[in-house]
Amino acid sequence: MMAAKCGADSITACEAFTPMAKCAIKIIQENGFEDKIKLIHKRSTKMTIGKNGDMVKKANILVTEVFDTELIGEGALSTFRHAHENLLEENSIVIPHSATIWVQVVESSAVCAWNTICPIKVKNKYLLNTPHSVKSCSGAAAVHDIQLTQFPDDAFKPLLPPQPIFKFDLSGKSTLLYNEKRCLHVKPIINGTAHAIFMWWDLIMDVNNQVLLSCAPVWEHPDTKILQNKGFSLKTIADLIPWRDHWMQAIYYLPVETPVTVNNEVSLIGYHDEYSLWFQLINESINEAPDCERPVCSCNVHVAYCRTRIGQLNDYTRNEKYIKVLEEKITPDTICLCLSDGCLLGLAAIKLGAKKIFVLETNFLSKKCIEMFIKKNELSEKVEIIESVDNLPPENEINLIFGEPYFITSIVPWENLYFWYLISRYSSQIQRIPIAATIMGVIVEFNDLHKIRAPLGVCEGFDLSIFDKLIQASSDKSDSPVEVQPLWEYPTKALSLPFVIKKFDLTENVNEIEDVNISETVPILTNGMCNGVALWIDWHLNSEITISSGPTVEVQSGTRISWDPFTRQGVHLFKDITHVTQQSTVLWSFSFAPQYGNMKFDFRILSKNIK
Repeated sequence: MMAAKCGADSITACEAFTPMAKCAIKIIQENGFEDKIKLIHKRSTKMTIGKNGDMVKKANILVTEVFDTELIGEGALSTFRHAHENLLEENSIVIPHSATIWVQVVESSAVCAWNTICPIKVKNKYLLNTPHSVKSCSGAAAVHDIQLTQFPDDAFKPLLPPQPIFKFDLSGKSTLLYNEKRCLHVKPIINGTAHAIFMWWDLIMDVNNQVLLSCAPVWEHPDTKILQNKGFSLKTIADLIPWRDHWMQAIYYLPVETPVTVNNEVSLIGYHDEYSLWFQLINESINEAPDCERPVCSCNVHVAYCRTRIGQLNDYTRNEKYIKVLEEKITPDTICLCLSDGCLLGLAAIKLGAKKIFVLETNFLSKKCIEMFIKKNELSEKVEIIESVDNLPPENEINLIFGEPYFITSIVPWENLYFWYLISRYSSQIQRIPIAATIMGVIVEFNDLHKIRAPLGVCEGFDLSIFDKLIQASSDKSDSPVEVQPLWEYPTKALSLPFVIKKFDLTENVNEIEDVNISETVPILTNGMCNGVALWIDWHLNSEITISSGPTVEVQSGTRISWDPFTRQGVHLFKDITHVTQQSTVLWSFSFAPQYGNMKFDFRILSKNIK
């Protein structure tokens, strides 16, 4: 439609997904371009040219957006190659004109925490060591996409200046290669150990190299220097540069940690196939880049557990709290039942003095991981793995039940209350950790996250409300009112104080609990644009120690919330973005049917002024 508005003679668009193709036709008609735009219900790589083809003749302008976080992960290379070979005239204008992938080598123990499981220790005493196969594994092949702008600047150390590792000429003047490797010789700017690579990309949109679209994090974004010269701080600039979510940045983990020193040249090698990228770093200058297979997990850990879970297992502060409570409960006569997937703390209980541990592992891959840790730490005589809930030990064989709780199948944090259903098989007289759980919430203003559900309306002068209706109808049928997001990546301002939705006593039998139906109001304490509610669960290990899946510091109304980076929080996004004042309130309701495990949340803004 932009091309039509600019006066293009003939326009052919393609859309393979049927619901979207039907929607596109209606939008074209609604905006009065049905005589100028022909829509083909195919992928571009299936289109034909000729008298009876999809296009009578080849085009001389191509406009396409087929990019993802990795740039090439959605088949961009094959799409452009096919277009140049089959759909375009020579010397056609291509938008975008070229693309560059940038990389930056960093040292960061915080980044490593998402990739490699560290030993569990307390007061310099090792309770559980990591198998060599886990420490030496190159990790998952899947890209770790992340909002690097929100990653704390004191949590990593750049070792090399950002480097353009791959450049793609999308104009057709040179052939795009499906398989490529490139070696850069670079001098480190500081001594350190190379752990990982930060990656982002940018696009030159025009032939004259005047229009740049950058996905760089804030410290390397082209707008940053301009704004810094105007007196803006980096923290403020992070809120001002264009927000990307589909096109965020990524982390690639180096197969081997490599020490580097200032001015001693290293070889940074990048590889790509048709869809993926991978890298290695060699601590010397080499003439020819060696071949390197795409990394694949060989230890099962990176397949069994998501990166959030791996980070959770490495969270020293979190582990310290669990260990403190376990130390208070464990005696030489303790026989513990551990009810959590991949619970290394359960194995560590042996080193704290427990007589025996039963570990429930119903997931095959998680079970294999736990077996590796049992073997490495020589615990086989004191640990018994249970593969089915039907085979849980009888009540008279255990005297302590422990859980983090964490289950691979859980999506929102409170789904880990499956732990409550499992322990309700046993008498409340058996000691348990945790003893209670509280579902919490806070009314918020998201800087950007709400945009993933916000309607487009009129965009660049085009009425896209038909698309909005399609998405909303689909969302109403299939989406939960509460979705899960890693909120540490999305700046969030508290408009209220945290409020308790429901506290559960885990010493009670869940099967004897009556249905819960609660409705209350929360006062707004700070003026702002109310676009969401953040939800999480707190696990009370005892009367004094709590593990939270939400904020890491006390929430103050009107200020940014600091979120736990190793859990994902529940998010309810309002359909209508509302300006609220201190006279506004939010009405919330919560229902829980223990028989079915169903929980429902509803939120409504009172005294609202919809924008």
